[in-house]
Amino acid sequence: MLDVALIGGGLCGLALAHSLQARRIDWMLYEARPRLGGRILTAHAADGTPLDLGPTWFWPATQPSITRLVADLKLATLAQPDDGELLLLDDAARPAAPRAFDPQRGGPDPDEQARGRPGSLHGGARRLAGGVGALVDALAGRLPGHRLHTGHALRRVVDHGDHVALWFADGRCVQARRLVLTLPPRLVAERLDFSPALDAARQAVLAQTPTWMAAAAKAAVRTARAPWRGQRGAGNAWVTHAQAVLAELWDSGRPDPATDTDPEAPGALAGFYAIGAGQRPAFRRSAAVLLESAFAMVHGPRLLPIEPQVQDWAEEPWTCSALDRAEDGRLAQHPVYGDPLLQAAAWDGRLWFGGSETAAQGGGYLEGALAAAARLRRQLTEAANEPSGESSTDASASPPSACGPAVDGRAVAPQPAVEPVGTAQAGAAALLDDFVRRVAGLREQALERYRQRVHLALSRQQDAQLTQRAVLGALESVYQEALGLLGSLRLPAAGQPLQQGRHALTPQVLAPFKGLADELLAEVVRYNATSCALSNFPFEHKPSAEYVHVIRRDLAAAWQDFALAANDHLKAHA
Repeated sequence: MLDVALIGGGLCGLALAHSLQARRIDWMLYEARPRLGGRILTAHAADGTPLDLGPTWFWPATQPSITRLVADLKLATLAQPDDGELLLLDDAARPAAPRAFDPQRGGPDPDEQARGRPGSLHGGARRLAGGVGALVDALAGRLPGHRLHTGHALRRVVDHGDHVALWFADGRCVQARRLVLTLPPRLVAERLDFSPALDAARQAVLAQTPTWMAAAAKAAVRTARAPWRGQRGAGNAWVTHAQAVLAELWDSGRPDPATDTDPEAPGALAGFYAIGAGQRPAFRRSAAVLLESAFAMVHGPRLLPIEPQVQDWAEEPWTCSALDRAEDGRLAQHPVYGDPLLQAAAWDGRLWFGGSETAAQGGGYLEGALAAAARLRRQLTEAANEPSGESSTDASASPPSACGPAVDGRAVAPQPAVEPVGTAQAGAAALLDDFVRRVAGLREQALERYRQRVHLALSRQQDAQLTQRAVLGALESVYQEALGLLGSLRLPAAGQPLQQGRHALTPQVLAPFKGLADELLAEVVRYNATSCALSNFPFEHKPSAEYVHVIRRDLAAAWQDFALAANDHLKAHA
């Protein structure tokens, strides 16, 4: 019998599989599609040019997990061309005209003479040189092939008290002690039959959680020329007239903005469909002609020949639910993800939920998929380490809610006390002193990192839960950098004792961070109160005690994740 069955071969499932493999937990992954990657989909033109039809970008300034993973896998990246300007086509009878992008408006500047600020349109986004599909290939290539199963569509899940039975569409049955569903929540609610049925509150949350970009469609083309190179807009364009086929365009080739300015060189473009999901099937037969015209209307007829690649996610049964199709175009802003019911286990720890929409930070994005995988890694590892034969209600193995306020399905633990350096740790003293000094520098940067995130969010009109997201992102970036420092120190961890799973050096590594979260939050509240930029947002300008409490719980959860990660690093070298 399997220890863990994973359903869904997207980024969350693959990342979690890596964690389970490293911890020698017996697992298998099952994906309904004939391929891995989930919503990650990279097509290739005839000459091999990668064309992303799913997720395209990541943002190093605000997304530390995906940035670190890309670096760890040694995947080449490139900056998204962005001179802060775009071509605006708001009248089908007139040519597209250059406009500056105004981050305050979140759209083109009406002043035709205004010039854009480089980087303001895409916010410092980067792409993978081989397409985001290269990330999937890199992850899958490092996993045992016999554990990855495509073409397996789950239909029914039965709880047997000490394990679950998974029934697939082809009649196969798999048994596992624990099941992790990394599918979009709405697909779980719509396509899976549970016996016994899930509780009503959880069913409601599953159905109410929108699948990010589920009803979108993308088109990408390889072009014979790239006339936008070296011109205002750098390939970026918005089409807003009523007959628009594509709403937004960008350069999807592999240019170096500093050197690739030759308009006669081949290029690539991509864009989101402007046609709603319900109307797209009627245009399917004429899609190639319409796309050729749509790209040419913005960048001229000499783009030809083009090789269109199209992905309509609304017609992809393992991405888009009926509710997502019904809501096509109605989401006014990014949904708030990470409901606690989707971050806690069901069926007494035998059923777990993952996927990007279960993450409070980065929900819907690649970052959110990795955040969900990290949460599940920790939760499943804790569950696997429960002593055999002992009840999960025992004090030593109690669920998060029994040992403190639960945040993201995790118990909020106090920061560990500082212990004296013992004899076995004496050889690490000098290196730890250097680590402490470098951490002190990171602490001094924390507030500035918060300010940068606030300004970036405002420039992109992402004002929902602004303080909460920015302060958590700033603190997590400090923690991520500290983990990198820890990895570079080469501490003499071998031979150090373990006490109840904690490495002897862990208290000394964590000590320099004591009080950081509280200090940063206090500085943030003071900064917000004096910030002109936030004066138009009363909820952020003077955050309520309840809002500050919610933020404090988030910071406590981030601290616990960091403490566990630091301890895991030391144990791995013990």
